[in-house]
Amino acid sequence: MKFTKTATVLLCSALLFCGCTKNNDAAIKINDKVITKAQFNDDFNKIKNLQLKYLPDAFKKEDGYVVLSIKSKCVNDAIVRELLSQEFEKRKITASEEEIKAKKEKIIAQVGSKEAFEELLKKNGINDERLNSDLSSEVKTEKLINSLSNVKISDSDAEKFYKENKSDFTTPEKVQAFHILFNTNPEEIKRQIVAQDKDAKLSQADIDKKVKEEVSKMEALANEVRQKAINNPKNFSKLAKEYSQDKGSAQNGGDLGYITKEQVVPEFGQMAFSQKVGSISPLVKTQYGTHIIYVKDKSAKQVQQFATVKADIKEFLSKKAKYDALNKLLTGLKSSAKIEYVDKSLDPANIEKQIKESMVREQQKQKENKAK
Repeated sequence: MKFTKTATVLLCSALLFCGCTKNNDAAIKINDKVITKAQFNDDFNKIKNLQLKYLPDAFKKEDGYVVLSIKSKCVNDAIVRELLSQEFEKRKITASEEEIKAKKEKIIAQVGSKEAFEELLKKNGINDERLNSDLSSEVKTEKLINSLSNVKISDSDAEKFYKENKSDFTTPEKVQAFHILFNTNPEEIKRQIVAQDKDAKLSQADIDKKVKEEVSKMEALANEVRQKAINNPKNFSKLAKEYSQDKGSAQNGGDLGYITKEQVVPEFGQMAFSQKVGSISPLVKTQYGTHIIYVKDKSAKQVQQFATVKADIKEFLSKKAKYDALNKLLTGLKSSAKIEYVDKSLDPANIEKQIKESMVREQQKQKENKAK
């Protein structure tokens, strides 16, 4: 069942967005409260570093789409947190030490152990004082959410949702597919050849000739490896590790896991789902190159019965009603709040403008690369 983990995202966001600072320069003013530049930058840099950690350097440019999108979300989150804090004060919502302790123990249970929990805190630079402050905010947020809606979900409500969202309770047919990929895409090969020709000594005719030679070479290799796989399918994973140019799956022996037809390009899906378990496919050409596919297992389409998911649906609808009420409250708080972007670089309109400019630059760059 495909339920959005709204509660987890909302209630745990404080663990990554909190900071103490001696720099009191205002970045954003919300009613009579101030978010300082140092506070915002501490929060923004922490989230940015976490999200960019495993991305290529090309995505880490400060004026690039990815970083600007993270910045935009950080601005919105900072405003939401401050508005919620003001609402807690207005409604006299508090969190006791017992409630904070219970929240902490619940998270430890979810993480698996106290040691793992402490390691997580250390990794994110969260000390005890900050942790307690964050958990206090979570407890208050939960109390606010519970106070906003007391809708009772009936069995008929749940059944109506089930019938209207039947696909969410249906597990489509899947196959466990392995593949070996050979780069026979002429455009990709051409880009590689041009990139290697740093002194631009090759003529267009030279480049075209090299492309054809490389394509022929890789197709011949693909046929050779396919025959090896046919001769001994049990060695497919070993062959994938040795020959596949899809480095992500190659290290796992070409294993793509259980996939649905919609998760892969049409040519690949049509072949994989038409194969018998244990069979080796003919060579399959896609936009990525030439594939050899091995299907290890198949899983038939399954539909969960209403009786088995009724309780989950009722819980989901109850939470949804509460969070819809919270979002409605936040929309009202935002519209009535006096929000001043003292640091103009944090104004959502300016960030959106920069995002659009970044996308235009990227599109122009792609056009120039294709023209080479």
